[in-house]
Amino acid sequence: MSVIYSEIKDVDIEEIRKEIEEKKELSFIFPYTSRETDLFCSKVLKNILEIINQDHLHSHLEYVVNELSTNASKANSKRIYFEMKGLDIYNPDQYEEAMKNFKEEVFLDFRPMEEEHIKRNIFVAIRFIISDHFFTIEVTSPTSFVEKELERIGERMDMAKKFENLGEVFTYGFDSTEGAGFGLIIVLLMLRKVNLDQKAISFENTDGGSVTRLNIPLNLLSVDQSLMIADTIASELDQMPQFPANIQTLQRELSNPDCNFSTIAEAVNSDPILSAEILRIANSPVYRTRNEITDVASAVRVMGMLGVKSILYNYGMTKIMRQRYKEEIVNEISQHSFMVALIGSFIARHMKIGKIAEDVYIASLLHDLGRIIVAGLNRELEKRISDLCRDKHIPMSLLDELTEGYNHTLIGAQVAEKWDFPEKLVKAIRYHHLPLEVEEEYRALVFTVYLANEIFHYESGERDFDDINHMVLSFFRLEDKKNFSLLIEELKNEGLLM
Repeated sequence: MSVIYSEIKDVDIEEIRKEIEEKKELSFIFPYTSRETDLFCSKVLKNILEIINQDHLHSHLEYVVNELSTNASKANSKRIYFEMKGLDIYNPDQYEEAMKNFKEEVFLDFRPMEEEHIKRNIFVAIRFIISDHFFTIEVTSPTSFVEKELERIGERMDMAKKFENLGEVFTYGFDSTEGAGFGLIIVLLMLRKVNLDQKAISFENTDGGSVTRLNIPLNLLSVDQSLMIADTIASELDQMPQFPANIQTLQRELSNPDCNFSTIAEAVNSDPILSAEILRIANSPVYRTRNEITDVASAVRVMGMLGVKSILYNYGMTKIMRQRYKEEIVNEISQHSFMVALIGSFIARHMKIGKIAEDVYIASLLHDLGRIIVAGLNRELEKRISDLCRDKHIPMSLLDELTEGYNHTLIGAQVAEKWDFPEKLVKAIRYHHLPLEVEEEYRALVFTVYLANEIFHYESGERDFDDINHMVLSFFRLEDKKNFSLLIEELKNEGLLM
């Protein structure tokens, strides 16, 4: 069965699944790659992996397939570009000269090239094949690799052997004339994570063009669950001070059943910065008070003992972070976390799980604790990870895997454990990018923090709707984009999104 690009919108995934189960093979064709074709391919891949009981590999292989198909599509665009310029792509001198302007002239406005792809009937085909022992993915094109392209592929393959993780890749300077240079390297790092080496992938010319083939032995597949911490991070965690003594004292008082609001208000008032924070949060949408609260005693009554105690975790954390890292880094990530907290507490109330709204609020404030530490020690790495996540639609959880030793969720969770934070907060920090991996009792909390964080990035243009975990959306009955859009509008009406 072959699916043509123009028919993708009308394709029934269930029919495709049936076809795969019966014939063990499926292919589809499109003139160029787009977000739409990537998402369609992702759905097909997910169904195939479910059939062969390897669905846990979807995120890893999804990126690999999308990257390989995008490369094939770009190679086709390159042929058209050379023909339109009247240049010989097989002439090394002309090749080098033309590639200097290729990206700028073609991809700043791709619409004219889209028409050329269709008019010239130049396409990319993806074929999935299931056999007894192998799962094979082929990306084919009617155009052949030129010698210079094969040289570059060989160089990238050799170069990848030198890198242990994505952090090392970022420190290496790449030739940018044919892309950022990361794509194939990331593919190879991703394959290592599922127990495959470079022998699994091949690039070759055929009589009818070229094919990139990924041949996957099913008996070797597994996911590397590395929990390594980089030496610099480990040293930093060892030196991380204990939670502030005055905060620990106040927390103990709040745990005393004989404590009263007056005593707590007096203790809070002794710290002007804490007083301001308590007033700010008491007046936030989390507590939805009718009139402005101007004194700490009233704020403590509104928030309750547990509310104040929860806020102390974030206050103490922020106090330590400001002492150790640049204020601009702490402020930037704290502001993001504050917005996520407001979004998350609204979702909790909106979805009738308001009883966890306070937990969602404080967990959201703390969720990027590890990111502050990573950015504080290696700002460039943290920024490039975020940019790559946005530009290539790679889940942050996968990039955390590839930047071994700099996994900000693991780092944050370890600090939270060192500071004796409640287990529910540790879990929210650890799994806010991997919500499906958390235990059932923490699922509502972690799902809400995850969704609030994704909505923040969605509204910032850094995520697409289809990037958000489908099971989380289903949990909140938001899998239909119309319902999701209604939630976004309600958040805007509340002033929580611009």
